[in-house]
Amino acid sequence: MRLFSHNDLDGVSPAILALRAFSKENVHYSCVGIYKIDEVIEEYLEENEDIEEEIYITDISVNEEVAAKLNERVQRGQTILLFDHHSSAKWLDETYEWATVKAVDEKGQKTCGTELFYHHLLKEGKLQQTSVMSEYVELVRQFDTWDWYENNNEKAKKLNHLFYLIKREDFIETVLTALDKEEFAFTEVHETILALEQEKIDRYIHNKSHQMIKEQLEIGETQYTAGIVFAENYQSELGNALCVEDEELDFVALIDMGKRRIGFRTARDNVNLSEIAARFDGGGHPKAAGCSLGKETFDLFVLHTMFSETEA
Repeated sequence: MRLFSHNDLDGVSPAILALRAFSKENVHYSCVGIYKIDEVIEEYLEENEDIEEEIYITDISVNEEVAAKLNERVQRGQTILLFDHHSSAKWLDETYEWATVKAVDEKGQKTCGTELFYHHLLKEGKLQQTSVMSEYVELVRQFDTWDWYENNNEKAKKLNHLFYLIKREDFIETVLTALDKEEFAFTEVHETILALEQEKIDRYIHNKSHQMIKEQLEIGETQYTAGIVFAENYQSELGNALCVEDEELDFVALIDMGKRRIGFRTARDNVNLSEIAARFDGGGHPKAAGCSLGKETFDLFVLHTMFSETEA
């Protein structure tokens, strides 16, 4: 089977589930960024005419051109299934039977790519449900949807930290080993690493909190009170901390000049960041989203802020 997925925790976790569901030698996965996925899949389709190989796409979507090419393969008999939870990909669900895009489940709970893929594997009998595997999937879901903060689930936050602290293959092997236990737990070594990392995060947040600029921004027809800060690291923790610290903020824009990206975070229920990001050809979730740092966003979030009358 061939798996194409996102390169964050929710994107790599479906690969872990696939390694449990299928024989390892038959699992081939590519975890890439959202701006790379179309190129990667097109290249695969050009180089592989074998319609016997099953294709799964998780926690990420494709453009119209690639979707049409995938649909041609489906019509020729190839098994292709897409599982995504970003509302910006809803058109795929409405257009193709092989695409499942669900941001919220029947109970009103926010979903994630890992969870949708997990339920599919269980339904098809490719995986047997276990308490530890369900716990792991729920940790991924809570972090990716930001439910971990509302539920004060530190374990979910630690899981995401570990994902970025060790090599991807080491992380995958660590999780596969943990899934054989009675409950999902970190090793003593990993707990030590995570404790040191939290100290670094706390210092980073303290320093960045003094660098943030508060600005009134008009986006569309709505006026927002935004916090703007240059931040290359720990965007989720920093953005959340800044929003909690200053209740006047509608959201925080975290600018990563190196990657030419802007991350958005909010603690408000009445602000939908996925809609704001979509205005700049980005996407994400209501409380965590992002977009590219292009001319329009640079002018608004950098030039306008740095040289505004309020900061003069």
